[in-house]
Amino acid sequence: MNLDNLNQQELKNLLKNLSLYKKLTSQIWNRGREIFSQIKEWKNKFVVEFFPNIEKKFVLDEAKKVYEDVFNQKKINDEEIFLIENEKILWWMKIFFNDDVVDMSFLKIQNLIKK
Repeated sequence: MNLDNLNQQELKNLLKNLSLYKKLTSQIWNRGREIFSQIKEWKNKFVVEFFPNIEKKFVLDEAKKVYEDVFNQKKINDEEIFLIENEKILWWMKIFFNDDVVDMSFLKIQNLIKK
């Protein structure tokens, strides 16, 4: 990128992006880089952690329902959802959308009962 070829508006946008990147990386390090790339690509992050004994097709179907009902995300392909098996989640799943989460595990209920 040659800065001499940019007009004033492009230089302002570049400065704005560099300032945002510096702020994010100085405050939250590697997570800041991840957030910056999401902002620049306008791409949502769909992650589902689930108990390994649950069938993946069922997990995907339930996750799509939650994404539609809770986060208002309509047309999500199976390839967009990143699945992570986690044995610490007791018999259900956690559904992440960018920085938001829906905890649908029995572990959450168990912890509430303990209190």
